[in-house]
Amino acid sequence: MSILPAPSRVDKPAELQDQQKKYAKLENVPARYRNYPNFEDLIEDPAHRGHPCRKTICEAMAACEADLSGKIKGPISRPNESYIDFFDGDGHPFDVKTPLSPSKGDKWEFDPYSNADTIIRQLGMDYKNKVTGETEPVAVLLDTSYMKTQDRIDLWHQLMKKTKEDRSVLKRIFEVNIKPEETNQKVNPILLKKLAQKEM
Repeated sequence: MSILPAPSRVDKPAELQDQQKKYAKLENVPARYRNYPNFEDLIEDPAHRGHPCRKTICEAMAACEADLSGKIKGPISRPNESYIDFFDGDGHPFDVKTPLSPSKGDKWEFDPYSNADTIIRQLGMDYKNKVTGETEPVAVLLDTSYMKTQDRIDLWHQLMKKTKEDRSVLKRIFEVNIKPEETNQKVNPILLKKLAQKEM
């Protein structure tokens, strides 16, 4: 039976909240992720009827970055249908959470309470390991790319508060920041053709 790697933490969030919207378009996705094997499959989430959207693209980018940066073992794969988002190379089930901080001028504030609740709820779920077939606790890939520093601090304060009886569950949280460079490069035409065929 394989065990999860040590949990990863970022030094600080990437604070890319102003850029998240642009990832609704495939041509804005950094080549680092578009060139990941089977990226076209990773951006299709069965929970969203298989159609790529900003949410599924951001989830896929986070999962690819976790593998490329060595935070989890690759390759990454999507489940056929499930409430989880992907399996790592050892078959461990992961769900991606991408909290968003407000941009300048927004009239709403980050809610650390509900974001922490969502993460804790997911950590309380179980799912079958893709490789072993054994049921195990779901891990969370926490994409802090679109968060402000203070919002991340507030989120972790709530996570610590909500797990004071058992902090071991926090070992199943893996933080990651995407790398936004290399945008606006030519999109792989084979990938675009595959996506167009799937939309027909």
